[in-house]
Amino acid sequence: MILVAAFVTFFLILWAILYAVLPLTRRGRGFGASLVARLSVRYTRMTGYADWAKAYGPIVLIVIGGAMLTGWAGDTFLDLAEEVHSHSPKLQHIDSVVHAWAISRRSPGATTFFATMSTIGGPIGLAALVVVVAIVLVVLRRYGWVLYLAVTVGGGALFNQELKRFFARARPDIAEMLRQAHGYSFPSGHAMGSTVVFGALSYLAFRTATQWRWKAAAVALGATIVLAVSLSRVYLGVHWISDVVAGIAAGTLWVVVSTMAYETLRRIRLLRAIQREARSSVRAARGA
Repeated sequence: MILVAAFVTFFLILWAILYAVLPLTRRGRGFGASLVARLSVRYTRMTGYADWAKAYGPIVLIVIGGAMLTGWAGDTFLDLAEEVHSHSPKLQHIDSVVHAWAISRRSPGATTFFATMSTIGGPIGLAALVVVVAIVLVVLRRYGWVLYLAVTVGGGALFNQELKRFFARARPDIAEMLRQAHGYSFPSGHAMGSTVVFGALSYLAFRTATQWRWKAAAVALGATIVLAVSLSRVYLGVHWISDVVAGIAAGTLWVVVSTMAYETLRRIRLLRAIQREARSSVRAARGA
């Protein structure tokens, strides 16, 4: 019950923070657009820039924000990967200390909680969730979202397998594992897979929700589940803490790149469609 309460508390705190912060992005974008509009009225040379900013400003912001988040995630993963590859004594010490602490804190209630979260974030659990969501999207005829989900999740799974094969890191001692685990350890497939899947689903929920409170709730819930799944792998003794941190970083890197590419292409296509419609209306007006 304590872990469930902590899970809910973390979700509520993160929800409140995101609910306060996320709307500021739209307000900031609106302030920038109004500033450019005022300048265009005062300086006629700014008119063209104002039109460009209104049309392409959101796309530029998406690319910049995505590049910053990708850079952070990539830098985090590369730092860990370098230390794993060089067998850093400092990293091995941290992994061992956290591993021993997690084992010492085991209890029946905690085992049930973390085993459940591990199942949710495992290949079968994530695959079942993605299939159900994909079926719903097909029924709703949101074929673009189905394609986005398939590319993001499928690409993330292949990316994880290649990373595991490249680093070929051994897992912790099998005698200390509460669940069976096979294959290499770095990066954690559960951590990376849940980051990709719940990151993608949070994006789709963010697009679907009409109010900021539900947009923030979707992102907060996805992040909370990812954290719980990742910690479960350390608690169960099947991964080092550096494995799950690297998994989250690599998953974030992939889902941000995939989502940024999809959102940018979507907005460009929408903008071009609006521009074509506007040109058609102008030609029709001139013909009349």
